[in-house]
Parts: sequence; structure tokens; C-alpha cells
Amino acid sequence: MNNNTWTAIGKVFFALAVLCIGIVHLVTRNFPTGLLPVPMDIPQRLILVYVSGIGLIISGLLILSNKFTTIGAWVAFAIWLIFLLALHLPLLVSTYKKADDWTPFFEDAMLLCGAMLLIDASRPAKSTNYVFTVIARYFFAMAMIVFAVLHYIFAGFIATLITSWIPSKLFWAYFVGAAFLGVAASLISNKWVRVSTIALSLMFLLWFFILHLPRVLTHLHTEPEWTSMFIVLASSGEALLIAGSASKGYNI
Repeated sequence: MNNNTWTAIGKVFFALAVLCIGIVHLVTRNFPTGLLPVPMDIPQRLILVYVSGIGLIISGLLILSNKFTTIGAWVAFAIWLIFLLALHLPLLVSTYKKADDWTPFFEDAMLLCGAMLLIDASRPAKSTNYVFTVIARYFFAMAMIVFAVLHYIFAGFIATLITSWIPSKLFWAYFVGAAFLGVAASLISNKWVRVSTIALSLMFLLWFFILHLPRVLTHLHTEPEWTSMFIVLASSGEALLIAGSASKGYNI
């Protein structure tokens, strides 16, 4: 398949995930607790929940359209950037010694990367300005490194999340950490980018079906399970968007 095909599939995965995270806002009347730990005492919190949720739904629908993809990507970019700077960054600065607080920061950063990649992917074919793509690659690589470290720190806990019928759970926890490091090295060195990110996307997609979907089906009323599943779908899409950008020249 060519780069346009990877980009098209990645766009659908990312858009569906953003759309569904928006729906989670409206159904639960709350921010997704793991992804967006917004304090309970902020003024007009419920209004902000609905504004955020509706914004994400509109963004997802626009991205799915061929005509308004760029507008939808900019909406997603604005939403995830606001959350990153106004929520996650101050929280991470104040709790940087707590390793598990790094996860939502970089999950948001990866969602921001997906929007940036889509903005560049929507540019005219003759464009040579792919600044967002370059930035997104490095942010994505940084996220892979952080998640790899967290997989080693919390390997025992991660092993408990793996489906019961899969053997050698601790091995797979370490293996995934190594895979994340491999993808980060590929992105930073700009070597084997398409191969590594397609493989990463397939791994995320496999998690979607054999890890997260079964957990959702057995915990239908547990919001974090739904949100985690959609984050994995978005991550799969983001990896494919990077794969689709692999042959483009970059002009910063």
C-alpha cells in the first residue's frame, strides 16, 4: 500500500477515536478521568465538559469528511493543546516525581501529534512545509521513550492487565517496552520509519481487539476502560499517519 493509503486509514482511526472520546464526555457528563484529570472545583465545570465533548465530536466528524478534514484537525489541535498547556503541564510540573502522572501528559501529547500530522497531510501536494510533521515525530518518539520506561517500572502491574489466556505476561510487558524504544530510535534517526510505525500501529490495533475490547465488554459502565480503548485506537491511527508521511521531504 502507498503512503496515501496509510494516511487515509490513520485518519479514520484517529477521527473515530476523537469522536468517541467526545461522546464519552457527554454520556458520563464528566471529563475522562484518566486522560483529563480536571479538578472537580473549577467554575462551570459541567459546561466545560459539554463544550469539550461537543468540540471533539465536531472535530471527529469534520476529519472524517474529505472536504473539512483540515478544519477538523485544527479544532482537535486547539482542544488537545489547551488541555496540554492548561491542565497537564502544570500538573506534571507539580507532580513530576510521580511516574504514573506522566502517562496522561503524553497520551494528550500523542493526540496533539495526530492533529498536527493531519494538518500537514491536508496541505497541497506541492507543499514543502511540514514543520508540524517534524515536531509530531519527535513528540511521538519522546512519548514512546516515556511509555517504555513506564513499562519497565510498572511491568508487574501491566502484566495483570494482559488477557488471561496469554502466557508469559511479564515477558510481553518488557517486550512492548523494547518495541516502544525501537520505534523511538527509528523516528529520531529517521531510519525504517514506515516499517516501524506500521508495526507499531498493528500492535496497537491488536491490543484494541484482544485486550481492550474484551475488558470493555465486561465493564460496560466503567468509563476508563472505554477511554483507554479509544486512546489505543487513536495511537494506532497516529502511527499510520507517521507511516504515511515517511517519504515526504521536510522544510523547517
